Amino acid sequence: MTYGDIAEYLQRGGPRGVGGVMARDGQAVTWWRVVRATGTLPAHLMIEAQTQWHSENTPLRRGIVDIERARWWPDETAGGLA
Repeated sequence: MTYGDIAEYLQRGGPRGVGGVMARDGQAVTWWRVVRATGTLPAHLMIEAQTQWHSENTPLRRGIVDIERARWWPDETAGGLA
């Protein structure tokens, strides 16, 4: 998911707000799965994220997440994030 996807799903804040939460508390979650709309993360996180993406077979294009192929949306029946 992108920062904007999470804000949209939660119907609160926006991408910057989600980015702020991830900056403060992201180490407690699988942070490499939440990317910018461009499929990237801040430069200091990219090498570790790419390692995780490769190990999880995340769809990539030129070393960044291929958003169209990788985007995930919570399934309402699976107990999502709400």
